[in-house]
Amino acid sequence: MVDRRLVTVLAEVLLAGFVAGVTIFLADLLPAWGWPEVFYPSAPVLTAVIACAVVLMLARRRFAVVALLAAVVLFGLFPATGVALAVIAYTAGARGRRWPLFGLAALLPAAVVLLTQPAFRWQYVLVVIAVSTLSCLVLPALVGAMQAQQARLVVALRERAESLAEARQVTRERARLEERSRIAEEMHDQLGHRLSLITMFSGALEVAAEGKDPELRQAARHVRTTAKVALEELRQSLGVLRPGGEPAEPAEATDAAGTEADIADLVASSRDAGLDVTFDWLGTDLDGVRPPVRRAVHRVVREALTNVHKHAAAASVTVVVDHGPELVKIAVRNGAEPVAGERLPGTGRGLVGLRERVRLLGGTFTAGPDPDGGFAVTADLPKRADAPLAEEAGEEPQVADTERRPGRILSGLMLTTGLAAVAALLLTTLAFVPPLTPADHEDPLASVKIGMTPEEVEAWFGPNEPSAHAAARDREPPVPEDTYCVYTPADDPPDAETAAIFRFCFGDGGLVEKTWFEVPVPKETR
Repeated sequence: MVDRRLVTVLAEVLLAGFVAGVTIFLADLLPAWGWPEVFYPSAPVLTAVIACAVVLMLARRRFAVVALLAAVVLFGLFPATGVALAVIAYTAGARGRRWPLFGLAALLPAAVVLLTQPAFRWQYVLVVIAVSTLSCLVLPALVGAMQAQQARLVVALRERAESLAEARQVTRERARLEERSRIAEEMHDQLGHRLSLITMFSGALEVAAEGKDPELRQAARHVRTTAKVALEELRQSLGVLRPGGEPAEPAEATDAAGTEADIADLVASSRDAGLDVTFDWLGTDLDGVRPPVRRAVHRVVREALTNVHKHAAAASVTVVVDHGPELVKIAVRNGAEPVAGERLPGTGRGLVGLRERVRLLGGTFTAGPDPDGGFAVTADLPKRADAPLAEEAGEEPQVADTERRPGRILSGLMLTTGLAAVAALLLTTLAFVPPLTPADHEDPLASVKIGMTPEEVEAWFGPNEPSAHAAARDREPPVPEDTYCVYTPADDPPDAETAAIFRFCFGDGGLVEKTWFEVPVPKETR
């Protein structure tokens, strides 16, 4: 069997590799929002950022709070780490309802922006980071919390189902014991009566043989004492085992129990109670059938009619007893109620007791709904006493396993899809929210420092535009000696009469001059 810990470690390594790959991919497309002179995404900085994101992601299970807060700060500086933040937020959300923590975490990216961004970029970055925080922090945390709640509900439902199954099993066992006690009581009453007769007759024979035949008298005494001992042993073994201390119902103990006349009386009693019952007896009467079978016939019919009275009093009922060569078949069927009536409560033990009684006689018992909407109770009872016992059948299905979870492959696919959706949301947010330019700022070049590299300046103002260079000819200030210049247009309104152009001149030591000027816009291009 595969070690679960090894599988977990392997899954974490694969997840870390996936997060690192997505972060590298996003780093080429998303900007760094911090100070360019400190956080420009060069190779060393990017390597450090990816390492921090992976370490925080791997530590999210043991240090959930620290990992979450550190991840949101890192996200505020480098939006490419949003996928790592989504993984950490999902785990933190699944750990519990720490809503104040998530509220603080949701505000941290905006706070980082306010601390690291120049004023003219606040509007753009705050809009973008608000939407990105929703997709990278809030939504994964909610998904984790909901899935954790679902898992807890599944466990609670499974435990409740197991408790109900145990309660049903206890009820069935109690019903079986009650039925066995009832059968033992019937045996006690019947056999005790026969043994009492044997004791009485042998005692009379002993008295009659006194003085005439000593051997016959001794044999009669021996029969009497043996029958008396047997009767005492029977009482000790079976006892008066009436379930719940209730007296036995006399109809079952009589010699007429289970005969055609007895079943007809049961049907007549049900008719008098308002039930629409049809009775049909096939074959000869059960006078010569052994008493346990006849008592079982009585019990099955009586219990089935009782259930109809409780649960479908307005339905029509048919009772059929078929006395065959080897089996006595009983069938009690009721149709669907034309109008639903009042249903009386039941213990659910009656049918279980019938099933046990029929099983102990070697017969088969069924009880269940009919296709036409009614209910049917059937029993097949063997007439011979040496019939093999039927196996105990499960009356009710086993508790279903409610903790079915998707396989690891499916879980991995779902996780990969979710993280890919987070990355897509980040890219979509930047695509539909265009960056602002510093043209309207009082000092648009305040964020650019002398000595910066061309790459650092490009991170703020974009690459060189040949069209802006062409428009600046003969209209720009003098160019410093031994330098080369980069020209970037400002984002002016389309109908503006002039356009602002930013010029950055670089020497061997980096940026040596920064300036901007305006050039007229031809009327035909407005």
